[in-house]
Amino acid sequence: MLKVTCAIIFRQNKIFVAQRRASSAHPLKWEFPGGKINKDETAEECIIREIREEIEIEIYIHGKMSAAFHDYGFKQIELIPFLCTIKSGKIKMNEHNDFNWVSLSQLKNIDLAEADKKILDNPKNKMMLEKHLRENMNDT
Repeated sequence: MLKVTCAIIFRQNKIFVAQRRASSAHPLKWEFPGGKINKDETAEECIIREIREEIEIEIYIHGKMSAAFHDYGFKQIELIPFLCTIKSGKIKMNEHNDFNWVSLSQLKNIDLAEADKKILDNPKNKMMLEKHLRENMNDT
């Protein structure tokens, strides 16, 4: 099973989503950015590296969420999500087609990759996201 991390990045009560390129394994699907854990790398080190590589920002990790398991047919993944905010940098798309900032309620109307949907379907993750939103309503 492939271990993959993703960042659920908050800013002003919105969540960052990125659209995969047409030539990717999941063409034009939206996702929380991240990537595969390298050998001898922790999940936390992975998400920091992947976000730096994919969108050129530095992040704070506020918490690790419950993993989602999904079988795409051609690969099985364990997707490990982290609740994050931006520490520094300006978003630059190096791996994706597009990006958007959406509310938690708007996420259900987006064509998310299946594993990413499972993160949101987990009741513990949903509670953690809602709690973060309530506690940070006035953040910029």
